[in-house]
Amino acid sequence: MPKKRISPNFMHQFVLVLIILGLIIGTALPVRGDENDSSWSLSDVIRTIEPSVVWVIADMGMGQWSQGSGIIVREDGYILTNAHVVIGANDIVVGWPDRFNRSEQLAEIIALDIDADLALIRIPGVHLPTVPFDITGSASLGDAVITLGYPVGEELGLGGLTVTQGILSCIRRDADGEVVLLQTDAAVTLGCSGGPLYDLDTGSVIGVVQGKGMLLLEGFNFAIPSQRVSEFAGTEVEDGIDGAIDALSRSYDAGLSMPCERALDIFDAAIRARDQDEWGEALSNFLAASRLDEEDPSAAFGVAESYAALVRPDQALQWLERAFELGFTDFEGALDADGFEEFRDDDRFVELVQSF
Repeated sequence: MPKKRISPNFMHQFVLVLIILGLIIGTALPVRGDENDSSWSLSDVIRTIEPSVVWVIADMGMGQWSQGSGIIVREDGYILTNAHVVIGANDIVVGWPDRFNRSEQLAEIIALDIDADLALIRIPGVHLPTVPFDITGSASLGDAVITLGYPVGEELGLGGLTVTQGILSCIRRDADGEVVLLQTDAAVTLGCSGGPLYDLDTGSVIGVVQGKGMLLLEGFNFAIPSQRVSEFAGTEVEDGIDGAIDALSRSYDAGLSMPCERALDIFDAAIRARDQDEWGEALSNFLAASRLDEEDPSAAFGVAESYAALVRPDQALQWLERAFELGFTDFEGALDADGFEEFRDDDRFVELVQSF
């Protein structure tokens, strides 16, 4: 019996259909290995995130210290960490490795929730690096995640940022269906508490690392879900991280702040930074000092001088006028100040000084 031959036209149509299907599938799936798509380069992601991860060292007195990590969640110095890292501290120091060219800063506690094991602390700062923080709960089981933190250990030192990788292995919920804990097999070590659990699939922080839940079992590491920040602040998820921080700031209890009389300490730090021409750091400290003492003309002038040195004349003039209104009278000093060196021929600057 003769074999039935397949028509050449049919073969061409069949191959064409396969090609079209391949193109459809190829465009529907993300191509993580595409060299032109840096969003899937793990090293690039880490380089982007690491400046916003800090170490947190709390002096508990009597020679006792607590060390953890923290996440800068807003550029004006707000940092999330664990309550167990900072509660009961006399002083709190926040820092980065030397390569980020930033000095250690004293922090104050803005809000603290022992039950949620969350704390919001703040350091003087402007334009600090931050990382996207998602409090909507968009993470899914099996998402690729990384943790970042500064583990305790003399062999690592404080510059030894550690990155571990894994998956989101469990989303634990309570009887009402609310997410209460995130589980990951990404390794967590002592000192990494308070660092970020970063979701590579959503491109955001989805939790604050808390530690190991079962010390005898590997792969059982936990983070506080980012949604709990809204509960911590008493805000809605839709308000986002900024809304939560604003709410926590409004409920700020000065009794939690350490150390006392920080305005003077910060002003002294600002002067030292200015004398060394470190104008970015000087600006951060002068702004912090002016927030703590809104009536200090010297702090306001320091902000103005720093803005001028950073070539931001509009802000410089605004703060200079504020300094004069508060009673700053060293007009000759203002004209000769180092920060205004490149700004002295600006007619607006000269007129403002002469008007007072």
